[in-house]
Amino acid sequence: MTSINLFHPYTADNIHPGFSVDCVVFSFYKKKLRVLLNQFDISKYWQLPGGFMMKNESSDEAAARILTNRTGLSNIYLKQFYLFSNPQRTKIEQNVEYLDKGREPDDAGKWFLQRFVSLGYYAFVKYEEVNLSFVKEDVTKWFDIDHLPELYSDHENIIKTSLEIIRAMLPVVPVAYELLPEKFTMSEMRKIYEVFLGKTLDRRNFQRKILSTGMLVQLDEPGNSSPYNPSVLYSFDKDRKDLVMPFF
Repeated sequence: MTSINLFHPYTADNIHPGFSVDCVVFSFYKKKLRVLLNQFDISKYWQLPGGFMMKNESSDEAAARILTNRTGLSNIYLKQFYLFSNPQRTKIEQNVEYLDKGREPDDAGKWFLQRFVSLGYYAFVKYEEVNLSFVKEDVTKWFDIDHLPELYSDHENIIKTSLEIIRAMLPVVPVAYELLPEKFTMSEMRKIYEVFLGKTLDRRNFQRKILSTGMLVQLDEPGNSSPYNPSVLYSFDKDRKDLVMPFF
């Protein structure tokens, strides 16, 4: 089996030692919240898009670079949310396995066995705008947030923590604006909030509260549903996208 250079473009000399970046990238597709993961051919584990911070860049620049390479997008909605610094967060035996299977020459990858703290970011992207990077040795794929595969290191905890923090800040985080397509139904918008809140919301009460904000524009065209009971389509009033959402 021929593997890619696992660490390209990183070396012990060009990264900030002991510091990494991990990104929880969310999208919304077919009424499911999705998270972006990648898997190298030398590992059985899936992992969050991440990498290391170069000595000549900030952590924000590193995260943006990593996500542009993975999604083909720039100007992504991207926020720091937590520094993961538990001394036991990295499972060193997994990293040893990476080095062994990656056939790193001599001591070229020994820096990978040190302790790393990781700065977590969450990002929102529109599913239909993403152009996933793909090579057979490094597959990138969307997963339903409720059906995740076996994950590398502490990445399950990173995803869980991101959801908890977004939930706590939901009224001021523009999840629907960033995740929904240009035209959407009220039920699609409600589903996003139900996923992040972890509970079912009353349909009529949700619609009443959302429409009272004035942030939506009802479109004069039907959605893709039965001609006898067409769904109503909405879009965001872009001049009012930063309004605080109601509590549900």
